[in-house]
Amino acid sequence: MEIPSNSFAVQRNGRAARLRLRNLPVPDTFFFSNNVSVAAEIDVDVKWQATSVVTTRGKGTSVPSDSPEAYLGEMRDASCVGTAGARETGFSMRTGRLSEEGFFAQLGHSRNGVFLT
Repeated sequence: MEIPSNSFAVQRNGRAARLRLRNLPVPDTFFFSNNVSVAAEIDVDVKWQATSVVTTRGKGTSVPSDSPEAYLGEMRDASCVGTAGARETGFSMRTGRLSEEGFFAQLGHSRNGVFLT
């Protein structure tokens, strides 16, 4: 689903990013792969902050560009916090504070060889 272009921002130094969506219309389906849905809206506010130095991953141009190994990324470990919520007729929900604790978060940029151009 496309998001508004002003919903995602990265700081110039590449060490922080934020995704903020307000009242984004989405279909809410009740069963996986079902075409029955109702109109809903979501709110998302997530912030990433780099916590490590850049690590280069992948083989990039040292392999043919049509190879899956042509991935190239410069990533940093990151902390991540946010909230999310949703509404539809007769129902709404909102999370408490969410974080990467127990999982992981990364911040960086990448290219994926043949799969993304």
